[in-house]
Amino acid sequence: MRNIITASALGLVMFAPGLAAAATTDQDRADIEALKQQVAVLPALLARIEQLEKANAALQGQAPAAAAALETRVAAVEESNDKQSDQLAQGMASEWARNIKWKGDFRYRNEQFNIEGVPSDRVRDRIRARFGLEARINPNVLVGFEIASGDVLDPRSTNSTLDDNNLRKTVGLSLAYVDWRPRDGMLFTAGKQKQPWIKAGNSFLFDGDVNPEGMSFQYGAKTGPFAKAWGFWLNEDSSGADGNVLGAQLGYVFTGGLTLAAGYWDYGAIQDQPIVPFTGAPAGNTVYTADASCTTPSPTGTTRCYTFDYNIAAADVQWTGMVAGKPILLFGTYMENMDPSTLNSAYQLGFMFGKAADPHTWEFGALYEQAERDSQFGAFIDSDFADGLTQGRGYVVQGTWAPVKNMTMKGTYFINDRNYDTPSEVEYKRLQLDLNYKF
Repeated sequence: MRNIITASALGLVMFAPGLAAAATTDQDRADIEALKQQVAVLPALLARIEQLEKANAALQGQAPAAAAALETRVAAVEESNDKQSDQLAQGMASEWARNIKWKGDFRYRNEQFNIEGVPSDRVRDRIRARFGLEARINPNVLVGFEIASGDVLDPRSTNSTLDDNNLRKTVGLSLAYVDWRPRDGMLFTAGKQKQPWIKAGNSFLFDGDVNPEGMSFQYGAKTGPFAKAWGFWLNEDSSGADGNVLGAQLGYVFTGGLTLAAGYWDYGAIQDQPIVPFTGAPAGNTVYTADASCTTPSPTGTTRCYTFDYNIAAADVQWTGMVAGKPILLFGTYMENMDPSTLNSAYQLGFMFGKAADPHTWEFGALYEQAERDSQFGAFIDSDFADGLTQGRGYVVQGTWAPVKNMTMKGTYFINDRNYDTPSEVEYKRLQLDLNYKF
C-alpha cells in the first residue's frame, strides 16, 4: 500500500508543473492548487503508514509466542483438572473401600463313619464355601450379606457332598441383616442373622450354621453386665399358627475371664402342630401321627405332630485364662425344657487349650455332651453330634494346626451313642478332617 501511494505521489509531483502550464481557466488553476496541497501532506501520510506497518509486523511476531503461551496455559489447566478428577475418583474409591468389608472362607472336608449295625464304613468328601460383605451406611448403621453352599432345605449345614455326577451345587442366602447401634454398647439387628445369645465354649447344643430370622437386641460391653433379647420366625402358615421363638438372656462378664449367663427360649405354636419342615426333621423330638391339622391322632395318619411344647431354660458358664503361656477355655452348659417331665434335660462340659491363629500355632480340646429327647428343639441342635439327633450322648475330641496365615488343618472325632437308653441305641463314630482357608 505504501509503495502504491508513493508511486502515485511521485507521479503527481512530476506532472504537476506540466498540468499547471496547461491550465487555461481559473477553475483549472484552482484544482491544480488543491492537488498541490494534497501532495504536500503525502510525506506525513507515508510516515504514518510506515509506523502502522512496523506495528503490524511487531504484532505478527508476537502472535506465535502469544498463541504458544495460551496453549501452554490451556494444557496446564487441563492437567490440573485431570489431577483433581483423579484425586476425586481416588478419594471416592478410598471412601467406598473403607465402608465395604469383604469376607469369605472355603473348607474341604473328608468324613468317615463307623456306625454300629451298618456292615461297612462310609466315606465321603464335602465342601463348604461362604462369601459375604458388610457395608457401613453411616457410623451407626451396618448392612451385611452372605451367600453359602449347602442344601437350602437344611438350616443346620452349609456342606455340599461331592456326588450327583458333577451336578452344580446349590447356593443360598445365608445372612441378610442390618445392625443399628444408637449408642455405645447397644445393638439392634433385623433380618437373617447370627445367633445373638452367648454359647459357652464350642457347645454342640446349638448348631453354629443356624442363622435365625427376625429381630434381636443386645446390650453390654466387653466386661460387666449384658442383656440380650430376640424374636424369631420359624414357620409362617397362611392357614394356621405361625411357629416362632421368643427369648432373652442375662449375664455378667467378669474382668478375671469368668462369664455367667442365663437364658430362656419360648417356642410358640409348636405343641400339637405339624413338624417344622427342614432336612432331618424332627431331629429326635417326640412326635405323633395325626390328620393334617394334628387334631385327630391316628397311627395311620400322614402328618407328624409335636407332642410337647419347648420352653427351654439354659445356664452357661465359661472361664478364659492362661496356662503355660497359652490360652485356655473351660466351659459348661445346663439346659432344660420346662414342658415335659421326662427326657427334658441336657448338659455339656469341655475345655479348649491353645489358639490356632498365627502361623505354627495350634489348639486342642474335648467335651462331653448329653441331650435327652426333648431337651432341645431339633431344628437348633448340632447336625453332626450323634447324627444330628437329640437323645444323643458322648465325647468330641478335636485339634487344629495353623501352618500358615489364614489356613488351618483340623481334625474332629465324635464318639457318641445315638438313641441311648432305648432299644434302638447304637454306637456312632464320625471322623472329620478339614482344610480351612479364610480370605
